[in-house]
Amino acid sequence: MDDRLNLEIGVKSLSVDYSLDGYRDYDDYYRIEEGTGAFLPGYGPQSVGETYENNFLPMVGGVYDLNGTDQVFASYSQNYALPRGADDIFSIAATDPTTDPLPAPEGEESENYELGFRTNRPQFYGSAALFYTSFDNRLVAGSVINPATAQPEAYYISAGKTDAYGFELSGVYKPDVFGGKLYFDGNLTYNKTEVKDDTNVDGEGALDPTVDYLSGNGLPDSPEWLATGGITYEPTEWLVANVSGKYTGKRYAQFNDRYDMEAFTLLSAYLDLGGPNDFGIPENVSLRFNVDNLLDEEVPTAFVFAGSAFFRPLNPRTFQATLTVRF
Repeated sequence: MDDRLNLEIGVKSLSVDYSLDGYRDYDDYYRIEEGTGAFLPGYGPQSVGETYENNFLPMVGGVYDLNGTDQVFASYSQNYALPRGADDIFSIAATDPTTDPLPAPEGEESENYELGFRTNRPQFYGSAALFYTSFDNRLVAGSVINPATAQPEAYYISAGKTDAYGFELSGVYKPDVFGGKLYFDGNLTYNKTEVKDDTNVDGEGALDPTVDYLSGNGLPDSPEWLATGGITYEPTEWLVANVSGKYTGKRYAQFNDRYDMEAFTLLSAYLDLGGPNDFGIPENVSLRFNVDNLLDEEVPTAFVFAGSAFFRPLNPRTFQATLTVRF
């Protein structure tokens, strides 16, 4: 193909032996008898663990040069990972390990597909890509109320099989009219995530819409639309100024598309001073100023789930200065 096609083919292998030995939490030391409140001997030190292994994870990627500036690319890969939250799950001593051990969490698996186009020109770089990812045993964060502190405490739960698909557009534009001193960058992402299985926590067939994931719904805190953009001004080697914005689309704060979280946009800025100059300042000294949440927006940006939605406000307008000296 006239050396226009470049292929990369490989296989990954993952084998992780996970173990936790010793006392896990309070019940391994002492237990409290239900009804009487009497102290009983604990379960004692335990040895728990699991082996996570997948020795054949293929991946293939290809880039085809249409001409000197434009390319088409595609890729396929399989991934397997140690389950997130394994430390929390293995360290729980809520059941008698001799009669009712907690099942080991399953590893998270995925298949990933991507197809796209990119161009690299003197004034413009841009790319467009379509993607599709299919997860098995998708692990997502939830939480419960800790009775000792009355505060939410995070844990991970399986959402079963989950598909995610969408597209991404990104680019950088540096017009000649500004002499290369001013340039623009942007990124637009559409990501649709959908649960494919009905999952229930107790495994007895009764679906609880406040806890379980129901087929056809999305995942919490997973906006479909994300957009970022920025303007950078670089008039000299010793000064760089930037203003950027990020748009986060509407998403849901709870399982099964409940508790709407409205879309919001945030602005930030920075100023970098340092490098070659005519002022006699050593080139190994630099100073950076950052401003986050430039317009001091009041929006809820994070949540935890514990039977209901808990929202946290974004940090207010924040200033930061960093002095760096390199030796």
